[in-house]
Amino acid sequence: MNKLSFKITLFYFFGILMIFILSSAIVYNILEHQQVESELESLQERGNSHRDVLSTNFDKQTVEHVVLMEEKAMTDVIILDKNNQVVDSSNDAEQFLNLDWIQKKDGIVEGNWREGKFLVTVSNIEDGGQIIMLEPTKYIQHLMGELKQQVVFSLFLLVLFLLVNVYFLSYIIINPLLSMKEATVKLSQGEVLKIREAERSDEVGDLARAITKLSVDLRHIQNTRKQFLTSITHELRTPITYIKGYAGLLKKDESRFGDIIYEESERLQELIEDLFELARLEEPHFQIDPQITEMNDFLKQISERIIVKFEEKQVKLILQINKTPIYKEIDQARFDQVLLNLLDNALKYTHANKRVFLKLDENFIEVTDEGGGVDEQSLPYLFDRFYRVDSSRNRETGGTGLGLAITKEIVEAHKGTIVAINVENGLKVVIDLRGIPG
Repeated sequence: MNKLSFKITLFYFFGILMIFILSSAIVYNILEHQQVESELESLQERGNSHRDVLSTNFDKQTVEHVVLMEEKAMTDVIILDKNNQVVDSSNDAEQFLNLDWIQKKDGIVEGNWREGKFLVTVSNIEDGGQIIMLEPTKYIQHLMGELKQQVVFSLFLLVLFLLVNVYFLSYIIINPLLSMKEATVKLSQGEVLKIREAERSDEVGDLARAITKLSVDLRHIQNTRKQFLTSITHELRTPITYIKGYAGLLKKDESRFGDIIYEESERLQELIEDLFELARLEEPHFQIDPQITEMNDFLKQISERIIVKFEEKQVKLILQINKTPIYKEIDQARFDQVLLNLLDNALKYTHANKRVFLKLDENFIEVTDEGGGVDEQSLPYLFDRFYRVDSSRNRETGGTGLGLAITKEIVEAHKGTIVAINVENGLKVVIDLRGIPG
């Protein structure tokens, strides 16, 4: 319902349809009014013509001539004398005579073609007598019916035309946009795009070519960044090893400065190792080594290894696993890294006497803490590199800001996805296993 193609279709279709219906109704009413007025004027003129003839010669021969003329026409005539008695009529029309008509003056006495059987006009003779003209309304009703059929047929053609146009509109505009939308998903994964619409010479083609160029530039930037990351990481590992070694010697001499240098060098080494790990994950030849793993036992082993850290902080780790075996093809070492990272983060932000839940079902792994959650504005950026919810970067909860980014890279390398959502008492991180073969 919220798709652009559906909205354009509805607007285009119903907009033109309503305009056509409204204009058809107006034109129909105008034509109907004009036709009825034309018939009444013609009927009145015909009656006036007979009246003029009979005003000059109101004899039997003239009367018969007038009646004979009307018997061959669609109209009928009733001729009355000055005593309002029927002298003669065409096609026995006197049987339809209404006494109210006799009391009328010159002009139209019946003009309702929808409900009445006749259109009726009266023409008064100067010396007395009347010419009453009748036209059956069935002829007008038939004419209006044909007009309605033409309107309905035109409406059908319009609907057909609109459907064809909507199809071409979708084919020419909407489908290429959807194609480019799918291409931009690949763009986020660093692929160089080849969009078939780039060969078009219109605005859609311009957009496709711009996106293609953007993908090439982005790929170049990503490759440059990867090369820089790999190079700088290798270059930093050797000097930091020396710094840490000499700081250790100062630390043995109980130097306060030695303690500070050693602590900072450890943090710097941790950052370099994370950068090195991230660089390895982004290398084109990086591959995971998946093997069939029973996930219940896998999570149980991880919880047993990390439970001591939770007990030291007086945080309760609750493991919720399935009774039935769940098998997935995962790289155990990498997934071990993922879950330990998530559990370590949950522990950092959960206070004593609170709980952390590690839950497994057929399609998802969930790590939920009771740490109060994070700002909603921060949720979309939790897995970005160097992003920290705690902008102060204090030492208790501080890290390199790369742990969750590495976690996301590993999960996506398994064809899974990972998201974070706020829950009532904290934060829930969900790993979607549906893309991982079982």
